[in-house]
Amino acid sequence: MKIFLIIVKRAFAQLQSKLKQRCVCLNTIEPCYHWQDCGKSGKMLYLMPQSEEAEQPGIMESFIASLISHFIITDLRDLLLQDILRYNYFYFRKEERDEILLKARRGLEKEPASHRQDTFKEVIERKLKEYLLDNRHLNIEGFICFRLPDYQAELKRLVDEAVENYLTEKEYREFVRLLKYFLEIQQPKIDLVHLAVDEKGQFQITDQHFQKIDPREWEEFDLEDFEKDSDYEDVLVSMLVSVAPRQIMLHQNVLPRYPKTVDTLRRIFDDRLLFCSNCAYCRQEAMHLVHTDKTKG
Repeated sequence: MKIFLIIVKRAFAQLQSKLKQRCVCLNTIEPCYHWQDCGKSGKMLYLMPQSEEAEQPGIMESFIASLISHFIITDLRDLLLQDILRYNYFYFRKEERDEILLKARRGLEKEPASHRQDTFKEVIERKLKEYLLDNRHLNIEGFICFRLPDYQAELKRLVDEAVENYLTEKEYREFVRLLKYFLEIQQPKIDLVHLAVDEKGQFQITDQHFQKIDPREWEEFDLEDFEKDSDYEDVLVSMLVSVAPRQIMLHQNVLPRYPKTVDTLRRIFDDRLLFCSNCAYCRQEAMHLVHTDKTKG
């Protein structure tokens, strides 16, 4: 009789639950099993067939491989992500690591990462079955460490990406905080600024009388820098903070084209920021509304 010994160090409650569910659904090959406490090493699961069908070659191996692969992908994954964070990014505070872990989880839900997880599950299941055909003893985390380098690399990539996103957002929050502080100590140099988007998808800056404003009249900004795509939005925000208008009116074509800029302005200017509701100017300039990343004529 085949007897499989499986060591699970962490999340064994989830594995127990999965095993019970599988056994209920697969009455024809329901295995006999019991658990043994192994102290700090975790728990050992004893699995053995108790029907003629389950004794057939490959049946129990397939059953275990499917069970464990699903367990790794759904239950051990977060713990493995935490391991990577602690080992590679130990200098982050716990609350920072928690935020990064949340970003990594969200990254797993997006394409193409979500599709890759499905592919990895198939690969892990196949490798487990191949291993179990020649071995009756399985240490799950040891198997991950020595037999699944590609999966570990994928999780490492997701963590690295989450860290990069976290640092970018942290830098952005600091940028907003400093500009907001600078705005508070500035004396307003103009009462009202209108922001719209022209037919080229560029910001159109006008005063309260809808007269075009040259940003160089405010401060010694290099207009060539203002026109570069890489810094275009940040430079605009800095310009607006430098003149500290009492109010900024955002017209309807700004938000669809520059959502990030609108969010930044909202964070900095708070109630100084106004949103027009299909004003006469917007109706007159409807041909310049930008509904997507491309300007519609």
